[in-house]
Amino acid sequence: MIELLLSLSWMAVIVAAIVYFILGGLWYSPLLFADAWMKQINKTADDFDKPNPVIFLYSFILQLIATISLGLFIIAMSIDTATNGAIIGFGAGSGLLFTLSGATGIFSDTPFKLHLINNGYHVIGLTLAGLIIGWWI
Repeated sequence: MIELLLSLSWMAVIVAAIVYFILGGLWYSPLLFADAWMKQINKTADDFDKPNPVIFLYSFILQLIATISLGLFIIAMSIDTATNGAIIGFGAGSGLLFTLSGATGIFSDTPFKLHLINNGYHVIGLTLAGLIIGWWI
């Protein structure tokens, strides 16, 4: 495990986490899915106070952990191209995260459209992260 951590390109992982984080700002903006997302959670823009900056820091830390994990998968599998990195990121996002959170959503009555918005973001984010990490190696 130490060997994998030492061979990880930390700059690639940090850049991937930053891109993933920026994607979230775009994803949940009026440019993309803000209106549909707010409709699914029964809120309007007026329902949101000015967000606490700590939640953005926490979100970035979680995305950093996700990109570190993805980077470890990519290294362990000897992936060395951007295309293959993107494929692994897509597989992690769609094959693991999207499906398992969907199973949880079934039991918590999460509307399917909300599932698509929230977890589609992670599928795209992990695909981009995999592309960046695979390219950087």
